[in-house]
Amino acid sequence: MAVYSDEKIEFFSRATRDSGFMMTQPHFHNKHELYFLEKGKTKYVVGSEIYLLEPGDMVFAPKGAFHKTVVDETAERLLFVFDDEFTGSEYTPYIEMLKSNKFVRISSDQLYKFKDIFRKIEQENKHRSEDYLEMERLYLRQLLILISRHRLPENHTHLSESYLLIQNAATYISEHYQTDLSLDFLAQKFALSRSHFSKLFKEVTGVGLNEYINITRISAAEKLLAKKNMTITEVASACGFNDSNYFASVFKRLKGITPKKYSLMNR
Repeated sequence: MAVYSDEKIEFFSRATRDSGFMMTQPHFHNKHELYFLEKGKTKYVVGSEIYLLEPGDMVFAPKGAFHKTVVDETAERLLFVFDDEFTGSEYTPYIEMLKSNKFVRISSDQLYKFKDIFRKIEQENKHRSEDYLEMERLYLRQLLILISRHRLPENHTHLSESYLLIQNAATYISEHYQTDLSLDFLAQKFALSRSHFSKLFKEVTGVGLNEYINITRISAAEKLLAKKNMTITEVASACGFNDSNYFASVFKRLKGITPKKYSLMNR
């Protein structure tokens, strides 16, 4: 089950994960997440996209996007968690750039510039001297500019045939969430048996098929609730839910708030 997380998340954290570590469940939160892999290998799933990370790679998970990590071999990662207010409105173009191209790979001869900023942020976070948050904000802004300058043009990692198939299936779901997405239909469309498709989908994305469909539909519902003058029943129907009560229940479970309250807060 994917869940909304409202835990207090520090701007910076470093962690080492042993081989086989898997985030217990994919989750959402109301801040952006920039993930940098320093050592090891990690699978990072964000929305319908799957990335197999190598040391030096970064992935951006926009606020509200569900994401999950699976460690293939002992890995050390750095995490930067922040909102739009922290970066400032003048840095919105850099955030939009990352939203449209979430994977970041930097050439090895430029990585030292990034690691220097990481070191400075970590020192500020450790010592917490006067105005340390402002210093972290300034270093984050530098980091966003460096990403814009030095990221390599490739926007994906190389996936195996089975991973690519499931990513294509996830993309199909994200583009056709209004339709009837039964297991029978999807398995036939992607030329697999029901059981194989279901098992492979869970193995690759870290979340069951039905739950993934619900996540996708609720993400679409958020946009309608915030921008459209529609009733809850109309939003539920537009997002592929036949039962508005079930829609409200799923929305509350995933987002931590009822659709009615969300609508009132975001209009």
